[in-house]
Amino acid sequence: MDHETLEREYSPSSCVDDIMVYIKQYIDVSAEARKTFANQFKPDIKYGPEERSSMDMFIPDGDGPFPIHIFIHGGYWQELSKNESHFGVENFLGHNVVYVALDYTLAPEATLYEIVDQARRGVVSVLKNAHKFNGDAQNITISGSSAGGHLVAEVLSMDWQQYGFDKCPLKGALTISGVFDLEPLVKTYVNDPLKLTVEDAKALSPLYHIPSESCPLVVTYGENETDEFKRQTHEYMDACLRAGLSCRYIDMPSVNHFNIVLDLGKKDNPLFQTVLHQIEA
Repeated sequence: MDHETLEREYSPSSCVDDIMVYIKQYIDVSAEARKTFANQFKPDIKYGPEERSSMDMFIPDGDGPFPIHIFIHGGYWQELSKNESHFGVENFLGHNVVYVALDYTLAPEATLYEIVDQARRGVVSVLKNAHKFNGDAQNITISGSSAGGHLVAEVLSMDWQQYGFDKCPLKGALTISGVFDLEPLVKTYVNDPLKLTVEDAKALSPLYHIPSESCPLVVTYGENETDEFKRQTHEYMDACLRAGLSCRYIDMPSVNHFNIVLDLGKKDNPLFQTVLHQIEA
């Protein structure tokens, strides 16, 4: 495709009138969650030495052990934070699930290699410290949106034995509007702060290192998204299926790249129900 089309296809905001409408929703819903559940809110829990190697937790009342859900935010690895990622809190607490919003250093301050490493270390920290916050290390699920979807896939492909696990210890994973082949991004505006070479893009693309085994995975995207985000999701799912992994797609009509994640806050919505099914399986 020509450069103009390429830029448009990898610009999710090309499908909406005003991206800031959705960013404001993230901010407002998250602020309300922190206010409503202040007594269950544990902010800025460190998992590494970097300033943004931290996570926010919302912990149900009681002794547990409670299932844990980890959410990794998007923003093309260069925007947003855990602070705008609390939109699923009421739903998860209502089902006695610990909700964790994971943060990471943004580009260009960090390279994408460093960001992937942080995401992996953050998840491992939750796994190894679950008992400290009444969590169940045997029942941890993970999801991520956009860049967060990419990071979820990179978590699944990590060398778990390097961190002391025989195999992937997660109960389930969900990627939402993820990017799984980064090579097309190299020649777009997205790469300005990332500064990826073609070799970097391939090394950091989940499509090129599908794990030999993994927890069950669900992939999805909003109906109102560009063709490239849709194509990438199905290409990644097909590669997972060819590798013999448990992977399926769920249809999400009437939503776009940005408001799809808000459905994690709606208890009867297919997106939340998918995560709940993984938790209860």
